[in-house]
Amino acid sequence: MEIENRKSKIETPPAGRVQRQITLPLRKATEIAWKNIRMRLSRCLLVTSGIILALAFLMSILASDAMLEGMRQWMAGFNAEHSAEFRALQQRRRELEDRVQPLYEHLHLAAIAPPPLEAEQKKLDFAATFGLSVAELQRQVGALPGPADGLITAMTARPELIETMRQWIAIQGELRATIRRLNGPEELRALMQSSGVSTEPRAVAADRIQTRWLVGLALLVAFVGILNAMLMSVTERFREIGTMKCLGALDGFIVKLFVIESLFQGIVGTLIGIALGLALSFIGQSITYGRFAWMQVPWGSLAAAVGVCFLVGVALTVAGAVYPAWQAARMQPIEAMRVET
Repeated sequence: MEIENRKSKIETPPAGRVQRQITLPLRKATEIAWKNIRMRLSRCLLVTSGIILALAFLMSILASDAMLEGMRQWMAGFNAEHSAEFRALQQRRRELEDRVQPLYEHLHLAAIAPPPLEAEQKKLDFAATFGLSVAELQRQVGALPGPADGLITAMTARPELIETMRQWIAIQGELRATIRRLNGPEELRALMQSSGVSTEPRAVAADRIQTRWLVGLALLVAFVGILNAMLMSVTERFREIGTMKCLGALDGFIVKLFVIESLFQGIVGTLIGIALGLALSFIGQSITYGRFAWMQVPWGSLAAAVGVCFLVGVALTVAGAVYPAWQAARMQPIEAMRVET
């Protein structure tokens, strides 16, 4: 009787009324998501590698396009004869030509009629004196003021010509560098044309449309790949999801768990992909265009491209995980437990 009286005193909850539910904090969900990633490292690496490749492709396209645009702007600005850089280089070229001409004539006269050497006098060691051979000097500054043997004989007999030769080498090297800089736009245009890169405004606009299509295709491929990988991840974890729901896991917790996992993978994969894409772009442009790739690097545009790629990579990863997470949360525990995986 006492037991029955005690049972009658227990209040039976009204039908249809949901009792207090325990919700795990975000910190606990993050901890579980991190442990799941570690336990399924191979699957996570597969998803992350897809993110890395997609973002590296996207970043490479954006970075290469930005660097090409910077080179085009430098070429257009430099070509204008009213630009300050063009006028400064022209003035510098005239100054160097005025300075190098007397030195050239003096060395030339000494080289074509060198004074005779004394019997015991040893010829000057050109490489030891100037730090490079005659052939290397010719590759750097072009033709010498006279025959090499004549110059060596003249400098041996008249040591004061050594300092004159040093001055001529320095000025001639600077003059060739200045002339090369003045001819830079034409050289860059030739490199672009040989690489199939447009330099005319209409062709550049058409190339930009093609670049947008490539970017859109890269985003689509990345999204489909991430969505497929996340769906596979959900499928192989049906039993785990059913067990969690049997133990009282709420739908919101299941969604939160999958979204946090995808966020981890998205951030890591996006950062690695951005770094890889930038490196590939810098290396490729440097190999193709050499010094011109660094003439006018648009750092602002590159920073904006990095920000866009980061947001796109993380957003695509999280968006690709939303549907699988929602599908997992809607599953009935008994259905999940029956699935053969």
